[in-house]
Amino acid sequence: MTGQAMAIRVRLRELLQRRRMAQTELQARSGLGYSTINALYHGKTERVEFATLEVLCEVLECGVGDILEHVAEKKRGRS
Repeated sequence: MTGQAMAIRVRLRELLQRRRMAQTELQARSGLGYSTINALYHGKTERVEFATLEVLCEVLECGVGDILEHVAEKKRGRS
């Protein structure tokens, strides 16, 4: 990547809100570290381990596409 903003958005906050689940409950049920969950929740991570995604998908009964979203970047210049 050449200095462009990342176009992947983590949607963990929306998933937990829809399920009325706190980060602490997700931590207890998943065994993941609170700092990992908190970083994902606030979108402050640059990478996610496949093992982490697998655990989140199992606990939240969802797919990877429910957790991660590709956000198309706007074209620069005139349309």
